[in-house]
Order: sequence, then C-alpha cells, then structure tokens
Amino acid sequence: MPQKITFFSRKTQEDLNREWDKIAPIRDSQVAAEADRSFNEVLEPWILNRLNSANTVLDAGCGTGRLTKSLRKLATAVTGIDPSEESVKIARRNDPTGTYEVSTIENWAASRHDPRFDLVVANMVLMDALHLDEVCASIATLARGGRLVATITHPAFWPIYWDYASAAEFNYSKELIVQAPFKTSSLDYSMNTTHIHRPLETYLETFRSSGLRLTRLDELRGPETVSTFPFPRFIGMEAVVEAR
Repeated sequence: MPQKITFFSRKTQEDLNREWDKIAPIRDSQVAAEADRSFNEVLEPWILNRLNSANTVLDAGCGTGRLTKSLRKLATAVTGIDPSEESVKIARRNDPTGTYEVSTIENWAASRHDPRFDLVVANMVLMDALHLDEVCASIATLARGGRLVATITHPAFWPIYWDYASAAEFNYSKELIVQAPFKTSSLDYSMNTTHIHRPLETYLETFRSSGLRLTRLDELRGPETVSTFPFPRFIGMEAVVEAR
C-alpha cells in the first residue's frame, strides 16, 4: 500500500478549497487540451445525453467551467458555482459571458429566495462533499419538480483503481476521508486532493431521504482497455426531485 494515500478523521471545506485552488490551472489546461479521456469520452458525453429539455441548469461544483460552457450550448440559462475561488476565476476568464459564482451549493441555496432549476448537474462532486446529506437537501431545494444528473467515482472499484482497497484502514462499508495525489488516466498531478469514500447504499439512502427519486444508474467504464483495468470506475445517476 503506497504511503502517499492518507486517511483522515476530519477535514474542513477550506482544506478542500485550498487543494483545488492549487490544482485548478493545470487541471484546466489538461481538459482544454482534451487530454483527460475520462472527462472527454465518458463523463461529459454521459451528462450531455441526459440534458433532455432542461432550460435552466445549475452546474454545482463547476470547476473551471469546461462542462458548464458545453451545457450553455444546449440550455437557455446555466449557472456554475464552485467553492474554489481559483477555479471560478479561470471559468470566468475562459467563458466571460457565462455566469459563475464562488460558493458551496449549501451556502448558495441558503442565500437565494426560492430559486428553481429544471436541472442540477453534479459532475464528480458528490464524493467530494463532506456532508452529503446537506448537499442533497440543497439540490432538492434548488430543483423541486426537476432533475439531478450526477456522476461519482464507483465506490466499489475506485479504491482498487487508486490502490487503497487493501489498506488496513479501509472498510468498504464505512465513510472514510481519503487524501491522495490527484491523477487522471493520462496525468499524475503530484498534488493532493481529498474525496470521501462511501458505500453505494449511503448514496441511495441519502437520495431517498432527501426526496431524490433515482430513475437511472449506469456503471461507466473508463477509456482504458479491459486488460488495463477490468472494472467500471464511475457511476452515472439520474434522479427526479420530488415537489415537496
């Protein structure tokens, strides 16, 4: 088990923001150069194919806005939010006519008077949320009567892909804060990011209790060959938000 993987009992949102502020410039350059095959060939196409007739879209955890800009070509009004100030700064520079704000979805939902979106998109965000219940409750508030489209790392197979499934501290059935050097299928950033491992049942139960009725769950393979990694690395989920 590589020593570069570290398990934490606690982290703050500010800790996570600092990590993404450091990674944002090189991450944006990689996506712009279409060098992240997982994003270009798997995640973005899956999300865009789920857009359907959505007019108002919130891209929660928009990062540097590359997906947000693609969403803006297909929807009438798109807003991108992200707690990383550096990421939003880059998004505004890349897409000056777009709407981007620095905020967590929890704070953004709490600061708006009865906002309503047809669709909330959360691409590779939920497994980075320290408080999944609060994030899902905010999504339910923002998209009442609408939909959620989300992608996450596959909780059963991501620990194998990132080589911490055999760690003594790892327990699939437990929620664990995992810090590791961020990498994609084509680049190791040598910078740390944090994600939260949760068993799949935690996502499903949190969706149910938040009024997010799951209508689709797809296991998504990465772009690599089966011989390189034989398991799906991501999950795509679509849910209808109950009008409570």
